[in-house]
Order: sequence, then C-alpha cells, then structure tokens
Amino acid sequence: MQCHERLLATPRNNRNIKKWRQTRSSTISIVAIALALGTFTWLSVVFSSARPHLQEWQGSPLSFPWEPFEISDNDEEGGRHHSHGSMAMVANMTGPFLQSTDSSKRPFQAGNLILNQIVFGIAGSAQLWQKRKEFVKLWFEPQQMRGFVWLEEPLDADPSESLPPVKLSDDISRFAYTNPRGHPSGVRIARIVKETFKLGLQDVRWFVLGDDDTVFNVHNLIRVLSKYDPSEMHYIGNPSESHSANAYFSQNMAFGGGGIAISYPLAEVLNNMEDACLERYSELYGSDDRLHACISELGIPLTREPGFHQWDVRGNAFGLLAGHPVAPFVSMHHLEAIDPVFPQHNSLDGLKLLVKAMKTEPTSFLQRSICYDHKRRLSFSVSIGYVVQVFPKIILPRELDRIERTFKAWNRRDKAEDFDIDTRTPYRSTCNKPFLFFLKDVHSGEGATIVSTYKRDKTSDDLKRRAFCLSSALPVHEVQEIEVVSRPMPHQWHL
Repeated sequence: MQCHERLLATPRNNRNIKKWRQTRSSTISIVAIALALGTFTWLSVVFSSARPHLQEWQGSPLSFPWEPFEISDNDEEGGRHHSHGSMAMVANMTGPFLQSTDSSKRPFQAGNLILNQIVFGIAGSAQLWQKRKEFVKLWFEPQQMRGFVWLEEPLDADPSESLPPVKLSDDISRFAYTNPRGHPSGVRIARIVKETFKLGLQDVRWFVLGDDDTVFNVHNLIRVLSKYDPSEMHYIGNPSESHSANAYFSQNMAFGGGGIAISYPLAEVLNNMEDACLERYSELYGSDDRLHACISELGIPLTREPGFHQWDVRGNAFGLLAGHPVAPFVSMHHLEAIDPVFPQHNSLDGLKLLVKAMKTEPTSFLQRSICYDHKRRLSFSVSIGYVVQVFPKIILPRELDRIERTFKAWNRRDKAEDFDIDTRTPYRSTCNKPFLFFLKDVHSGEGATIVSTYKRDKTSDDLKRRAFCLSSALPVHEVQEIEVVSRPMPHQWHL
C-alpha cells in the first residue's frame, strides 16, 4: 500500500524535482562565474608590475644612519608619503618616529670590518671582578680594542693591567623587578648596550656584549660579523646548549654569556626605547630575556651563529672542545663551571694554553679532521689546538661528528634529551675508548703552516692497562707524541 501511494504521487514529485534541478544549476553557474572573476582579479594583482610597495620590502627595510624627525600637525594618520628608498616606522609604542636614508648611498661590501669598529660591553660584578678579570686578560688587548667593563659598584682599577676601562652602571632602582627567583641586576646588565651607546664613540659598527667569564676569539668574531651589513638592524648570537634553559627562556634568544652582537642601527633604536620597554617586563628573570623582549618588539629576529657558545654545562667540557661544529669558534663561557681543559694543568693555566693555540691560528682553531689507518684499524679525530683522539677501531664519520657527552647540562642532568645539540653517549667499554694526545705546544711553521704537537695522556693509558685492554695498535713505547701540520682555513670558508 505504501508503495502504491508513492507511485500515485510521482507526477507531482517529478515537477518539483525538475524545478529544484533548474534552480541548482543556476546557483552553480553563478558561483562558478564569481570564482572565475575573483581568480582573474587576484592573478592581475599578483603578477602586475606595479607593485613597488612589495618590492621595497624585500630584504631589510631599515637602513643606517637613523635620523629622528618631527611629525607635523598637518600629517594625517596613515597619510604620510615616502620617496622610494626611504621609509618611516614607529620604533616603540610611545617613542618618536625614525627615518632611514637611502642605503644605496652606502653599498655594503663583505670583509671591510676592522677590529676598532667593534665595541665590547662586558657585564661584570664588583664582588667577582678580582678573579674574573683574569679571564678578560686572556683575550682583550687594550691597545687594539675598544670596550668597557660595567660594574654595579666603583672599584679602583690598576692602569698597568691589560684590561678594558671600568664603568659604573646607572642606578636601576626606578625599574620594577617582580621575579621571585632572579636578581634585579638583570635590569642593569640588559641596559649595557644602551649605556655603551650613550658614550658616543665614533666609527662604531657593532656592539658585542659578553660576561666577565667569557673568552672571545676576536679574529673569528670579525670574520663572522663581516658577513652582515652593519647598516641594517642585526641581533646575532646563539641559544643555549641546555634544553631546559632554552625551554625556560626561548629557543630564539641569544644568550649573553656566549656573546651577543648588535649592529649600530639596532643599538640606536634600543637607546631610544629600551627603558620604556623594560618597564613592561618586570616579571622576567634576567638580562638576556629582557633584551630579547625589547628587540622582539622591534620585529628583529635572532640570527644564529653556531660559533657563539653559551656553554650552559658543568663538569668535563672535553666533548664540546673535541667536537666543535664546522664553524668559526667565536666564544666560550662559564669557565668556572667546567673542569680544567687540560690534564696536569689548573683551570687558568689550561685556558692560557688553549688561548695560545687560538691566537696562533684562529681560523682553524678546534676545526676537526678525521682520518684512518686501515692497516692497523685505527681512527683519528684531530681537533686543531686541543686534542688528537686515536680510536682502536674504525668509526665512521657520522658517529665521530656527534659531540661526546662528557659533561652535564646546567640542570645537572646528562641524558641526550637534556641538550639541544647533537650528542652521543660515551663508550662504556674502556677498551673502546680512544687514546688521547693533548696539546703540548703550537707555533707557526714554514710556508704559512701551523705546527702543533700533542703529547700522549698517561691517565687514559693507565685505565686501559688496568682493564686488560690488549692492543698492539699504538704501543706506548713507540708513540709518545703526534705532530700535526696544518694550513689556515681559506679566507671565506665560513660564508
């Protein structure tokens, strides 16, 4: 019965279906026409040659030098016009507008940077300066460099010492600090770039920030910064090696102990807006995160350079030194938190030997070479200026390229997930561990070569002997030293 009733209603249903199909076809046609018109319009805009507003923003839109200008009352909001090659922008939420000049008048050429165009701002503590100044002496040369140590209290400095001048930081008591775990000195240190800029030094292209326990390879620093146009705003450095530090602060923040390079235009803008910016971040922990917050407000991202080393590690830094990445070594930090870098040396004497190697040939310092003796089944890993490792078996480069985890993270953990660098677990078997030859001496050789001598480490041999590691591959009585002859790296190998 139900089927019969549906059959009786079929003619009416057919008419309704026909009308519905006609309506649906009309709707589809209208939508298709609209989509076609929209697509045509979009393509016309994208591929039109009249797009100067897009072309002008390719690369960095900000040029040096910065010139403040006044906004007249006749300028309507959003109605100011700018000629091609110049622009205006708001530097901060409440500060003045800044205008840049045409960058084409000052063409950038890589490699033109000289040491005197860099000014160092070194964060120090009056309580620790008498000890920490020995680290600064390792690398700072007052006759060739410009820089200042910024302390919270005045100290009597000995002018005969090879140290940068000591400056007294401004009073920061007017700034709020609400972080329950940190220290207000973070505000003071965050303002070092501003206070150094205010000194008004001439012919400055870069401000480089560091700590009083940082050692810089100044030669490589110049090479790295020479890649970048100092007339643009640059924020250069590297995050931490420790995952917990990056997770707490930021993966996109430069850590100041490893060094932060700030170009002159960025320092000039920070000089105008940083104090107001710091008031907005009273809850932050330290100095690096405050500086990062203010630079982020300007829209400037971090440019990572892997040779800047925060070294948020503790204990034996052997793996970091022996496994340096293929990049110019620029800095190292937290020198009091690590063990002596050479056996049979105290901390400072070991660093002096390491810095001697760094200054003798700075470009190839800590760069690695891997080679093999297939007949004796030996693998050699040479870290120029530090150590030669001789493994009693063939180990492929992919494994040797990874950093041996001989150290702990800043949170005192030592698992792979505690680091944001590529690491490997040390060999558990003493017999598989390498024979170690540590740097004994380094000097310039004939024909622009560098000759470095590495002496066999008795401690590692004793461990193997006690573990009954029977190996005739590298007899102690036959091989006591290894001499390495190397050449400087090509001038632009790091580009």
